Formats: sequence, structure tokens, C-alpha cells
Amino acid sequence: MSEKCRLVEANGFPARSCDKGACVFWRAVGHLGGEPSEGCAIQHYELLGEEGVAQWLISVKQRVEGMAAPARLA
Repeated sequence: MSEKCRLVEANGFPARSCDKGACVFWRAVGHLGGEPSEGCAIQHYELLGEEGVAQWLISVKQRVEGMAAPARLA
């Protein structure tokens, strides 16, 4: 069973599977210091607990992914 994207859910969109290969936050854990590893930086650093952070992070994701391809979310 694939993992659901908690960032998408935190922003009120229908749950969907994590798009690991295309997500800007996937595998960012190793790039932010520490041991190289594969995973979601948002979940690793528990960034969804603060008010407004989920909305800001989804806007960053949309802008970065929009540079490479048309915006898509749900």
C-alpha cells in the first residue's frame, strides 16, 4: 500500500498517493544535513504542526513543480 501525501491532505485536498518521484520535498532529508536518506522532508521534520505552514509549503511545491510542468495538485 502506498503512503498518502500528508501535505495535500493538510491543505484540504482529497487524499492521494505520494508522488515520490516528482515531489520537490521527497529525498530532501539528506540534502538538509544529516545522513543521506530517502523520505519526505515534511514528515521527517514534522512541519505540518504549525498554523499556516502547510499552506505555505503547498504554495512552494506548486511553484517549483510549475517551473518544470503545468501546475497539478489534485
